[in-house]
Amino acid sequence: MMKANTIMLNNKDNVVTATCNIKKGETIAYLKDDKMLTIMAVEDIPIWNKAAITSINNKGFVIKYGETIGAAVEDITEGSCVSHLNIVSLPRDYTNEMK
Repeated sequence: MMKANTIMLNNKDNVVTATCNIKKGETIAYLKDDKMLTIMAVEDIPIWNKAAITSINNKGFVIKYGETIGAAVEDITEGSCVSHLNIVSLPRDYTNEMK
């Protein structure tokens, strides 16, 4: 049985976090709703970095923890590393979010 090598923190997420170094061509495996899902890494994913589990269009939202953590600055393909090189942070209105 395949073991997960990434963690999905919320079922709404479009990224997972690598718990080990994943090489290009290796399988990215994660649990969602108690099911093991897999995709292929299209580039190296260093440990603790994010990997896209779906394609994310340029200016599309990057979702982690079930929340928007940024926006893509280029098209990000499924299985790609997601980092400061291809996303930007978005300003948030924390005062109104806490109401």
